[in-house]
Amino acid sequence: MSIQIIGIDCAAQPKDFGLARGLVRGSTVEIVEVDKGKGSDNCFDDLVAQVQCWINRHYADGLGKTLLALDAPLGWPIHMTRALHDHRAGASFGRPSDASHGDRNPGNHLFRRHTDRFIAQKFSGAPLDIGADRIARVARSALELLGRLETPGNRQSAVPLLWNPRDLDRLGAIEVYPRLTLRHLHGSRKKELHYKGKKHAKSRSEIVDKILPTRLTLDNDHLRQQTSKRERLDYDHDRIDAVLCVLEGLHFLFAQSVGPAHPEAAAWLTEETATTVDDIKTSEGWIWFHQEDNPQKGDP
Repeated sequence: MSIQIIGIDCAAQPKDFGLARGLVRGSTVEIVEVDKGKGSDNCFDDLVAQVQCWINRHYADGLGKTLLALDAPLGWPIHMTRALHDHRAGASFGRPSDASHGDRNPGNHLFRRHTDRFIAQKFSGAPLDIGADRIARVARSALELLGRLETPGNRQSAVPLLWNPRDLDRLGAIEVYPRLTLRHLHGSRKKELHYKGKKHAKSRSEIVDKILPTRLTLDNDHLRQQTSKRERLDYDHDRIDAVLCVLEGLHFLFAQSVGPAHPEAAAWLTEETATTVDDIKTSEGWIWFHQEDNPQKGDP
């Protein structure tokens, strides 16, 4: 049974989504389509149809499986949702129940998920705080897309989040973070990479050169866009991120991504005595990222 990976670089508006579709070939993945999201502001019909078409086509062609790898938070911090549940205007939030890992900023525990804080203590630069930053709008858009997609052969089935590659049936989803995938390609955990915006066009070209020697079969033209002011081609960062999402999806399928059952993550999470791993899975979600030297074995 063949597997396709759809990388989705999420955004607040459908037209800003980046999409990439790859077919798993042995231990590599062939990128066969890269696109931008379709649809007008706040109208997700065209975007949903666009992604659903890729899912249905693959299923119809070979009864294949589809892994969705999304660059967006798919849950909210447990401590924030608990604090807001009975909160009334003017009342204090109080101190969060966990003040571990030497982090004395209570805002971090309210506005960051466990996976965000785990990544922050491993790498320079934490993901944006879903409870405090505009990334919440991106998360809402990503969840709307997931909520409207249909599983082939069972339209009533919601898209499940996966915690083990063996659990992929017809359709499943994981959360990824392209910046970490890119940092791994550069062989550095500390260097912050800037590649978005007009002044970083050269960086985007260098990034594509880094991607090419990996486990991807990639046509450069998939990643290019015609600039409006200059008669030359430029790389589109949304498409690049979507391709990086596909690559991280491949790492997940080959059990090379760090999840909450990974020994290092599990040891860190055991210190969070007020929260169980199951609560994190169902309420917060998790960012899967590649760590080849200590592969994720999956949940038992």
